[in-house]
Amino acid sequence: MKKLACVLLVVAACGGSSSTNPDGANNAVDAKVGGPPDLGTAPKTWAFVPITGAKCMDGSDTGIGVNLGTNGDLVIYLEGGGACFNATTCATVAHQSGFHQSDFQSTIAGYTDGIFDRNDAKNPLKDATFVFVPYCTGDIHAGSNASGFGGRTQVGYQNVGKDLDYLLPKSTNVGRVILTGSSAGGFGAMFNYDRVQTAFGDTPVTLIDDSGPPLSDTYLTPCLQQQTRQYWNLNAALPDGCTACNQQDGGGLGNAATFVADKHKDRRLALITSTRDGVIRSFLGFGYPDCQSGGNPMPEQDYATGITELRDTTLASHTNFKVWSIDSGLHVWLVGRGALSSETSHGVTLGDWLTKMLSDDSSWNSVAP
Repeated sequence: MKKLACVLLVVAACGGSSSTNPDGANNAVDAKVGGPPDLGTAPKTWAFVPITGAKCMDGSDTGIGVNLGTNGDLVIYLEGGGACFNATTCATVAHQSGFHQSDFQSTIAGYTDGIFDRNDAKNPLKDATFVFVPYCTGDIHAGSNASGFGGRTQVGYQNVGKDLDYLLPKSTNVGRVILTGSSAGGFGAMFNYDRVQTAFGDTPVTLIDDSGPPLSDTYLTPCLQQQTRQYWNLNAALPDGCTACNQQDGGGLGNAATFVADKHKDRRLALITSTRDGVIRSFLGFGYPDCQSGGNPMPEQDYATGITELRDTTLASHTNFKVWSIDSGLHVWLVGRGALSSETSHGVTLGDWLTKMLSDDSSWNSVAP
């Protein structure tokens, strides 16, 4: 997105070069470089913006929320709220009747803590511009099916694309993008990361996946993956070139994590997760241990083993992708838990861990309980 000349000017202004940290990640652009996007809204005030062509599962139009910050960080946050791939899950998924301006006003009132707390000195994103992408498609922001489960419009992946069409021409001064989300939004951030980084070009995009763990086929079983591929047309959201993401038996979705880590070695990627997450275990239980005998939540120990495998084996050799894990059965950590400084795992607060990540501190590392 930015021309090379602009990048060189930024580097010169900072008085440094594009040095590389010991962990292999290039220094990201400091948030003080650049400035907020040109959204035409009042600073630090939420506004709802209709997005042409964006649709909810009931076929109605929707939009995004924007809150203008004061520095060069642009946070794109994908809302969570379940998943819709069978009668049981669709009955409880978020925003089944659409997401309009009135829905935005009532929903956004709950987003005042965690990364959205502008008064928390420990919040590294307190001065950022926030873009809130609502979740009204039931497809982890990764669907491309106008006739999904039960005939629902499950086009979350297309919606993100239309959001980008709106944001890109207004974000030429942005210094850095943070793509994030919680639960279904965390999974969505993972699946949309490659296309968002490609869209923003030279502007670095950082990934923070909150409670959307890309587990291996042992835990996210291929038969369950196949259901989401079918109902959501999920394959359309897979990163270009990730052949390992689409196995013959329907598995391989978890391979998206290592694929984007390898493709974007100069970007920092993060997963935040508990080791006994009751919500994710419930969804995984529809396919675990298999889709015939499943239906009960995955046992805590099995899920904990899956998180350990992801953190200490799958991602261990990918030095730009780290995991902050906490021994808990709770779900989502970026919002709804109060201050970032109150959540601690193995002596490391989530706020400090995110600060190290975003400041390119070379001591940033995975945290195990």
